[in-house]
Amino acid sequence: MTSTLKTDKIEGVTSSGTVQMPAGHVVQVARTYSANSGYIQTTSTSLVASGVQCSLTPKFSNSLILVDFVSSMGDGDADTLKAKMYLKIGSASIASMSGAEQYHIGFNGTSYNRYSPVCFSGSYTATSTDTLMFEPYILSSGGGNVRLGHTQASVGLTVQEIAQ
Repeated sequence: MTSTLKTDKIEGVTSSGTVQMPAGHVVQVARTYSANSGYIQTTSTSLVASGVQCSLTPKFSNSLILVDFVSSMGDGDADTLKAKMYLKIGSASIASMSGAEQYHIGFNGTSYNRYSPVCFSGSYTATSTDTLMFEPYILSSGGGNVRLGHTQASVGLTVQEIAQ
């Protein structure tokens, strides 16, 4: 014998948004995406903000937060583009995301147009329901001009909350 439950909306007993999802289910997704947005350039040898930001306010204080960043193109002028994911929790200062090691995109030629994808995939375990803001930071390994993105390419930063 099978049963069918039909409903238009599920709410918690005391307030909306408090229904506990089974472990492993996606609770919510936030995404920042831009196509044909142009270059994000730097000659800085210290990590600087890329301006690509995505925020999510966890529904639950113990959720797993999956973070995926992809830029279909990055390049440099005889230099190496490096990047690292940063995280801001609530009103705290932005800081390097724990466990997010700096990743390298190697370019050792003498001109632009040595395009390569720039990707990051990581996770964070929420400890509160404070808003989380993620942003990749970039640098030039030797001070030459490096670029993230392209006028004919896309950049995407996706954050997912997974119930635990």
